[in-house]
Amino acid sequence: MLHLQGPQMLQMLEKSLRKSIPASLKVYGTTFHINQGNPFKLKALVDKWPDFNTVVIRPQEQEMTDDLDHYTNTYQVYSKDPKKCQEFLGSPEVINWKQHLQIQSSQSSLDDVIKNLAATKSGKVKQTQCFLYMASEPGKKLAASLLEAKNVSGDGGKHKPRVHHEKCWTGGSTSWNQDCWKKYQSPQICR
Repeated sequence: MLHLQGPQMLQMLEKSLRKSIPASLKVYGTTFHINQGNPFKLKALVDKWPDFNTVVIRPQEQEMTDDLDHYTNTYQVYSKDPKKCQEFLGSPEVINWKQHLQIQSSQSSLDDVIKNLAATKSGKVKQTQCFLYMASEPGKKLAASLLEAKNVSGDGGKHKPRVHHEKCWTGGSTSWNQDCWKKYQSPQICR
């Protein structure tokens, strides 16, 4: 396990995660936020560097003082190969399985890994599905970053825009955003 520190490593992580969107979206977004000043004092852990397989974003240990507070005890996970991440995620230095906690991911392929780990740690898993909506200034920056990463143009030029970021990211109708996010999970992001 390696705790990534310093702007250069964290920017390299962000760039690498950007290439794996949408699977890495949850961890990419959090890493993006860390690189914008890290107001929640999160830390990024990887199994190895620079050719990582699994990334876990979590609060600092000193922030996780209440074992029953699953809102503070929240982990974001991304793995390039979910079948190979169980040992890393099972490490007590990575995830404190003795606490009530949340594990968030954009990868349904991690479901069985998490269930298996919880069973070995004598825990129970309650699975939920959530949609992510963003409307803040950092969301605008993230949208621009995603557009750039996907080589998408909104200028009516050679490339047909896949994301109309003004609607999708900053206050389009609720039904439109839900439709957008459903499409986001497929190769064509939004129309």
